[in-house]
Amino acid sequence: MRFSRRNGPTVGVIAQTLPEVARALARCCAAGLPIADAFERAADAVDEVVVDLLRTCAAGLRSGAATRSALAPLLAVPGGSVLVGTIELHQELGGDLVASLAAVAEGLADRERLRLEAEVATAQARLAARIVPLAPVVSLGFLTVLAPSALAALFTTGPGLVIIGVAAGLTGIALLLLRRIARAVGL
Repeated sequence: MRFSRRNGPTVGVIAQTLPEVARALARCCAAGLPIADAFERAADAVDEVVVDLLRTCAAGLRSGAATRSALAPLLAVPGGSVLVGTIELHQELGGDLVASLAAVAEGLADRERLRLEAEVATAQARLAARIVPLAPVVSLGFLTVLAPSALAALFTTGPGLVIIGVAAGLTGIALLLLRRIARAVGL
């Protein structure tokens, strides 16, 4: 798969590979490679999803472009700005780039784990938000098939209308609560 904004991998897929990219860059820098060569070698060591992205960055660095310009494709990826910032900071101030890249890799991996955990934790709320509105409709469908006389009593008697009103009110409250929960967790 080749990197392209039109038909390439999605930004989310690329973001999932960033911890692997940061680890590969750290290994290459630990071997003493300059950052442009580290990007080229890292392209050979990571998932095919980001190969073209890394080679584009390597070519930009070799061309003499400013680091931020050369690594611009990474800035479009969630977490990529941390990786670019780490490299820029090292170039400006020095320090242990290998340790910094390894720490960034762990941070990005933790971020991905937390994203997946949040997705799992909110799966029930997302499913409930889809099912709750359908429950009354499905129930009325079953009632129509299984007990048509009960359905007639439901819509023609006072107690039946009260039941319908209470059910509609509770369904509305459930939907409001589910939307509030979904908004609170960022869905």
